[in-house]
Amino acid sequence: MLAPANVEDCFYVAIEAVNIARKYNVPVFILSDQAIATRIEAFPEPDLEKVCQDISPDLTTVPDFTPYDLSAPDGWFHGSCRARALPAANIPLRPASSTMKPATRPPRPRCTRPWSPKRRKKLLALQATLPVPKVYGPPEGNVLLVGWGSTQGPIREAVDRARAAGDSISSLHIKHLHPLPHGLDNIFSGFHHVLVVEMNDEGFYGYGQLAGMLRARYCDPRIRGINKTDGLTWKVKEILAAVKLKLSSNGGAAKMVLNSGGA
Repeated sequence: MLAPANVEDCFYVAIEAVNIARKYNVPVFILSDQAIATRIEAFPEPDLEKVCQDISPDLTTVPDFTPYDLSAPDGWFHGSCRARALPAANIPLRPASSTMKPATRPPRPRCTRPWSPKRRKKLLALQATLPVPKVYGPPEGNVLLVGWGSTQGPIREAVDRARAAGDSISSLHIKHLHPLPHGLDNIFSGFHHVLVVEMNDEGFYGYGQLAGMLRARYCDPRIRGINKTDGLTWKVKEILAAVKLKLSSNGGAAKMVLNSGGA
């Protein structure tokens, strides 16, 4: 699951999604939003000779195709995922089941049980290739603002404005939402407060969807949510005011000036 941050990101995220889908044989979702869909941005023209790829399907006949076979190392083929067979690629025609068993047999626990670990290993292999997102600002401090999607722009401007006022604040933008990249816990450990800025409801527990995922993954009570549901793009002053409110509601453990004026 990938979330582009701006118009340029949409172009390259689409290419990355195709590459992941082809290499690991998994569905890939791209999460966009209205703020990006209705935006006009100029960005450097891509070098098409470098980014374009030949993704023509391989029409080679695959004899004795058995998608349920786990005999290859770790149950994988070609070092990444199992081979594919196009419809009617087997000649003469024969059943080619897409399930976790031979097409001629009923489901059996001993046949189906190994497939959940196989799929998990596939995602773990993908996760190991994901880059750790870079912190915008110092890698340690008081507050870390975490966002995804079109919130990147206002969050970074909020960081710039707050730091100009003398506050200790940085931000982190997450593009790969599932699986999450390794190393996020090490980044979070450098800050006293981790506030996730999202355009969705805070739910029953006071935090939104991404914050809920991160809290479930890292069991870190420092991760809290900053949410709104008015359908409008985050404004810098809204983020700064929300951060100030969150810190003041934390027993006064931290003080920030946070100039909330302006756009």
